[in-house]
Amino acid sequence: MACTESAYHRALCHYYHGSYVEAVDVLQLHLQKFPEDPSAWELKGVLCHALCDFEPGRQALEHARTLQGLSVSGQLALADCYAQVDQVEMATAVYCHLAQLPIVDAEVLARLARGLGMVQQFALAADVCQRACHVDIESHNARYGVAYYMSKAGYPPELIRPILVAAITMAPEVFFYRVALVTVLSRLHQNDQAYLAIADATVQEIQSLKCSCCLQRLAHIYREAGDNHRADHCCRRLGIAS
Repeated sequence: MACTESAYHRALCHYYHGSYVEAVDVLQLHLQKFPEDPSAWELKGVLCHALCDFEPGRQALEHARTLQGLSVSGQLALADCYAQVDQVEMATAVYCHLAQLPIVDAEVLARLARGLGMVQQFALAADVCQRACHVDIESHNARYGVAYYMSKAGYPPELIRPILVAAITMAPEVFFYRVALVTVLSRLHQNDQAYLAIADATVQEIQSLKCSCCLQRLAHIYREAGDNHRADHCCRRLGIAS
């Protein structure tokens, strides 16, 4: 959107360019003149959310909602603010409402899935990721999201495995997808196949891991397969004497 002379549109321009603090400052001038502008209040709430200023964000978005219905992005920001200020029931209600809408934007669906995961609505998050797969058929991240949230929801590993394999096929360079497959294969007691999934891991890939449980699992798989070199790297990453 092109910048105009109005304070509101100048604030929008700052927002689109990622200058959130400047956008808030300009928007305050607009709200002083137009205190009941619902779009400006929603933008203020979205900006506060982007700045991790969640309580003022919640207040601004709730006020905008009393003046006019919020956009999907505004509702997402409000739900996130609720979650961050420990109003989990309110956050869950908004996220679940959004999950029923016919959203066709892959990025919005990804944000919604993360929010649903944050309030432990894992099965619904997996469903939203599956919808994202249909919107963007080339998104390996969406496929990983399906597998991740299915796992969190307690789905059987044999259902999760082919989804992870598909994600790995699409993006073999993403090491953590293979690490996730190791977890699934370990649950299926298929340690030989688990080793093959990470047999060629580089030192840099192992060092990129931050999850201690994943590193412990990999160290065990490597040690069992006789790959002491990589097992030692995992142990060193954990700070454990090998």
